[in-house]
Amino acid sequence: MEQNFDSAAWYSHGNTLYGLGHYEEAIAGYDKVLAMQSDLYEVWSYRGYALENLGRHQEALASFDQALKINPEYSLAWHGKGIVLAKLGQFEPALGCFERTLRLTPSDLRAQYNRGNALIHLRRYEEALLCFERVLKVAFNDYKAWYSYSKALTSLSRNEEALSSLDKALAINPNCYYAWNQRGLVLIQLQDYDRAVASFDRSLTCKPNNPDVWFSKARCHALKGETSLAVNYLYQAIKLKPHLYRAMARGDAHLRQLLPQATVPMSPLSK
Repeated sequence: MEQNFDSAAWYSHGNTLYGLGHYEEAIAGYDKVLAMQSDLYEVWSYRGYALENLGRHQEALASFDQALKINPEYSLAWHGKGIVLAKLGQFEPALGCFERTLRLTPSDLRAQYNRGNALIHLRRYEEALLCFERVLKVAFNDYKAWYSYSKALTSLSRNEEALSSLDKALAINPNCYYAWNQRGLVLIQLQDYDRAVASFDRSLTCKPNNPDVWFSKARCHALKGETSLAVNYLYQAIKLKPHLYRAMARGDAHLRQLLPQATVPMSPLSK
């Protein structure tokens, strides 16, 4: 990237701030560079990533598009655009961006992982499995890949394999609260309710105020016929996110009838 001294200094400054997580200040630095040289596709891309980290998705897309207008073969911009599109729930175009990234940079494991997650959202589970297998062949200790692999397996009703994958993820990162929650959900599918509750408890140890886990735990106790416990745990979920978990309870055959009891404080229980 050819730059004059001033733009190079601002670029370096912006990258330092980006690395520190100071995204607003990094964007200001990148803007200084682009005010002097507007054809620097790398800067447009890093600006896009900074905006994405701030949740400013439309502005991020505009930055990535500007980078790609200058250099249509810049894989980092394609990848960034795919990440933003996925966060916006636009999984089909996001998948196209990840595939373009991989055509340009076949060894990009993060793009392969993100492609797999996009395929899960598109319910193309067998293809998703292949993506995660490619990642794990190179990075066997990537616990996020093992977790996502388990989600694809669960969607194919391959629950024993999903459980094994989650155990691998948790051996690598025992504090991964969402993997413990997923493990509990898989164990519910296997009708192993006591081990499911133990998994939910581990998840809550890692992240106590997670309404997803309180809801899952409520459902597990409802399936066991333990109404009082189910009501208490459903109340915990509703207390944290009232509208969402009331709606989810109404849609669940095992929790719907407990909803009236779970809208008032219950006696405190241990996990």
